[in-house]
Amino acid sequence: MRQTVCVDLNGVLDTYRGWQGEVSWHPPREGAADFLRSLRRDGFRVVVLTVREPGEARRWLEESGLSELVDEVTDRKPPALAYVDDRAVCFRGDYGATLEALRSFEPYWRREAHPADPPE
Repeated sequence: MRQTVCVDLNGVLDTYRGWQGEVSWHPPREGAADFLRSLRRDGFRVVVLTVREPGEARRWLEESGLSELVDEVTDRKPPALAYVDDRAVCFRGDYGATLEALRSFEPYWRREAHPADPPE
């Protein structure tokens, strides 16, 4: 039985820069296909985990040429070896360190300079 790795869609597979509505979809992030291909090559079962409607996420994966690299799309957290997410804080057994990480947390895409992005 292959181990599952869950990969977030927004902010990991796409060029997400903040919520712009349900009908707004961002293009795939450079290297996303290679990343998914590598997970599959390493024997993982790849599940895309998203807060978006799974059918719409599947459509985006198909249009982006990524659907054949994904085993499942869901909006529910399935059991997995690991979760790859742009908004994750990893708990490593220390509540104090976890609180500090949460207090100072900012997703990578907010820290990067993106002059073409509209202000929020």
